Amino acid sequence: MRQNRRRVLLVILACLLAGIGLGAAVGWFFFAHITLRVATGPLGSDGQKFFAAFVRTVADAHPRVRLKLVPTAESEASAKALTAGEADLAVVRSDMRTGTAAQTIALVRRDVVGFVIPPHAPIAKVRDLAGKTLGLVQGPAGDARLLDQILAYYQIPADTLQRVVLAPNEIGPAIREKRVAAMFALGPAGPGPLADAVTAVAKAGKGTLTIVEIEAAEAMAQRFPLLESVDIPAGAFGTTPLRPEDSVTTLAVTWRLVARASMPNYVAWEVARLLFATKAQLVATLPQVGAIEAPDTTVGGALPFHPGAVAYYNGEQPNLLEMFENYVYLIAIIGSILGAGVAWMLRAWRHAGRQDQAQLLRLLAILRAVPAADLATLAALDHEVEAMHAWAVERVAQGAMEPEQFQVFAQVVSALRQGIDKRRATRR
Repeated sequence: MRQNRRRVLLVILACLLAGIGLGAAVGWFFFAHITLRVATGPLGSDGQKFFAAFVRTVADAHPRVRLKLVPTAESEASAKALTAGEADLAVVRSDMRTGTAAQTIALVRRDVVGFVIPPHAPIAKVRDLAGKTLGLVQGPAGDARLLDQILAYYQIPADTLQRVVLAPNEIGPAIREKRVAAMFALGPAGPGPLADAVTAVAKAGKGTLTIVEIEAAEAMAQRFPLLESVDIPAGAFGTTPLRPEDSVTTLAVTWRLVARASMPNYVAWEVARLLFATKAQLVATLPQVGAIEAPDTTVGGALPFHPGAVAYYNGEQPNLLEMFENYVYLIAIIGSILGAGVAWMLRAWRHAGRQDQAQLLRLLAILRAVPAADLATLAALDHEVEAMHAWAVERVAQGAMEPEQFQVFAQVVSALRQGIDKRRATRR
């Protein structure tokens, strides 16, 4: 019995050591190699170019950080992939619907709204667009929705404004032929779609173009927290002549690098660190990366910031206990289960030991009772001894009793049977 217990204890110890080794191996694999799925947007988009460059730079400098690119049809599909759990990172626009699934890591750029008015056009305010034909630069579906928001705020009925979607090379001819009275575009306050639209309108007309000011931008930003009120600085789109001539107040949306809210804080911290550690290298490949900035985490808003990224911007190191708390809980649970199992086995062994001892003591009691027993008592004792022998055989078959112990038990049973037979013979 002792040898059997020793073997069981050795097996338990070996299992515990194997579990610890497996846990260490799994921990090394997952913590030494962080693999993140990245929704890139369509091929050739700014998001796809940015992530492709980021992947190359990170792979060169930090081979243990892995980024797996997941192409999507459009930027809105990237937001949906993040919400559905099919991606861990994505670049999405602030006015796209991501719910609580996404949290901001960094601001990639701001796209400002531009109503570009050709020279000598009788349009000085947003309300003057009513009844006109407006050209829209080809872009995300969100551009048209944002235009709808602006028009609705200024109470301009949608049916009083005709819209024509134009490719960049169609803007100039449409302005010259007066097929559109103005252009609507979104882009950075620098090189980009809006700057291209400004250049095309400037070349198509004689004189100085204007960019209509959205005088209610501040009020709209308060009503719609996903938008911002910003100023386009004078000369942002050209210097001869200045385009625009003066600073213009308008609305803006932000493009953000976002992560799933379920991403551990230490992983988000590492993503933010890598982004700004490699920013200088990325700018050499993609100049627009220079617009990447840390969000102002002191200001609340409709778009939450990831706590891990906030810790990086605040100069805080990841909390090691927080990093491993889920694994500590898991180990504690497994340890509790193993502890309960070991305790149960020890109780079972103690119970089994007491049971074996009780059976042996009962055999000795029967042995003492045989000399004075009558025939009826002898029959009952013989039946009891037979049941105890069957019990011992079953214990051996189950491995709960050592063969040596069973031999001792069997010898006692045999002696009892002989004693019972002799007593029967003398009573007849």
